[in-house]
Amino acid sequence: MINATLPIQMKVLGKTGYGHYTLLLNHKKIQTKSMIELEIGAEYLAEIYKEKSGAIQFKHLSKRPVFTPFEEGLPLMVAILENKVNYKEYIISNLIECKNREKYQILKEMLFASFENIYHIPFIFENKACLFQMKKKAKFLEIYLYFSVFGALRILIDQNGVSIFTPFLKVQKFLNEHLNFNVMQDTKFEPLFTFKKLFDFKG
Repeated sequence: MINATLPIQMKVLGKTGYGHYTLLLNHKKIQTKSMIELEIGAEYLAEIYKEKSGAIQFKHLSKRPVFTPFEEGLPLMVAILENKVNYKEYIISNLIECKNREKYQILKEMLFASFENIYHIPFIFENKACLFQMKKKAKFLEIYLYFSVFGALRILIDQNGVSIFTPFLKVQKFLNEHLNFNVMQDTKFEPLFTFKKLFDFKG
């Protein structure tokens, strides 16, 4: 049984023909067609609707950002928001002392994000992989959040207050019922930072 209240997560296993794909959904392989070119191996979130004919339709497909969860991410994020730690100093000091390959890669991605004046912090919340990105601009603060249950959220904070954007109509409805902020749909926003392996050179 599929819970259609909020978006569901799926992985593209392969392409079986023009516009036809094999997906992994709820640990089961299903065959579907898509007018949008899907990336093999990538994970997506989508809203699911059941048509009168009984067929299942996916809408508002949104690609999951690629990141590795960071166990130290949540306390770091809180410390930064409370101005208790310097982001770049934290990264550099931990890179110097780091002996773990996975942690080193995460810290390296955080460092590259800092070159663009972006806070990029993967974290774990309720045993789920999440992502926090933030960029301060002259007149507003922009935040990108990714949760496995809601997908991506774009948050703008300026002199007019707080605005929240989601790719999904169902998330928009859910959050508007539970938050005191204005939540709107926007299917076109992207993460503030994406690590490009092109820059991953060896010395």
